[in-house]
Amino acid sequence: MIIHSPVIAAAAVPAAGQQLADRVDYLDGWRGLAIVLVLQSHFLPSHAIDSGQLGVDIFFCLSGLLMSNLLFVKRVSLVHFYKRRISRILPAFLLFITVVYGLAAWAGIGRGWNEIVASALFLRTYLPAQPDIWSTGLPIGHLWSLNVEERSYVFLSLLTLVAVLRKREAWVLAAVSAATMALYYVYDTTPRIAATSFEIRTEIAASFLLVSAGYFLVKHRVAPHVRPWMPMLALGLAVPGYLPHAHWWVSAIVSPLALAFCVNHLAMTPSAVRQALAAWPLRRMGIWSYSIYLWQQPFYDYKASFPAGLAVVGALLTGLASFYLFENPCRDWINKRW
Repeated sequence: MIIHSPVIAAAAVPAAGQQLADRVDYLDGWRGLAIVLVLQSHFLPSHAIDSGQLGVDIFFCLSGLLMSNLLFVKRVSLVHFYKRRISRILPAFLLFITVVYGLAAWAGIGRGWNEIVASALFLRTYLPAQPDIWSTGLPIGHLWSLNVEERSYVFLSLLTLVAVLRKREAWVLAAVSAATMALYYVYDTTPRIAATSFEIRTEIAASFLLVSAGYFLVKHRVAPHVRPWMPMLALGLAVPGYLPHAHWWVSAIVSPLALAFCVNHLAMTPSAVRQALAAWPLRRMGIWSYSIYLWQQPFYDYKASFPAGLAVVGALLTGLASFYLFENPCRDWINKRW
């Protein structure tokens, strides 16, 4: 789920066809904010707000912006696109899967190959249906977000192959996003036809990524009317969707639209906001975020076994070890030789 992309927005009001710069620190910080929210939700939980879900959706919206730029503006080749996604995502992910299922087998609680293969292919939120991803007894529940991201990437990349839709992708993304929001209403009001925890299934959760991807393509038309305070107001408007007993339309419609607006116009926020996001701690957390996200889950699931405070320390240290000893070296090795 957590993508550390080399392509991020640089201009305050970039046109849809404008090239984007290689790196903007405050977007790394935005990613860092997201992982901090996930860690806070898991290790210092509050019943007042689902900050962990907010953090994941912040990631989704940033991913939508970045992937839209790569595929629909820069028009990178799909070979290059998938090469970068594979080098970024698969090594650490496959290491995590191998360790989790290997330790489970060693402990005598191994799982069948159908479950292992489904997890490795980003299908675990669908197959097998029972036990669902939350009921396996293993620390793999968080992989639902990676499932959503990888399927969304496939959908976005396939969209580039339909010649008749070229330059019309924003309309397609708007229509698909509207369909996901409508389906949320159907599942919410008719539970008998909805799977358990339907909110984590791709046909629902992908709305954040798709809305942001579509809005990126038209934001240059809106940008002249955006004032510096508006993105932060949008962030505030998104928060009620994560409160207990939020109405479905706030969670399914208002929050995706507000977060997409916020991340797409971060460049227009006051400099103090961007400087805060670009501060070293948040920026580094953003760079480390994928490995931390992968490895924090076992410490969260078994945090009762750790002395107070040590679970989150273990999650951070393991994530850093994964990043520096495996994720980053593997990505560099693959990119240099492939």
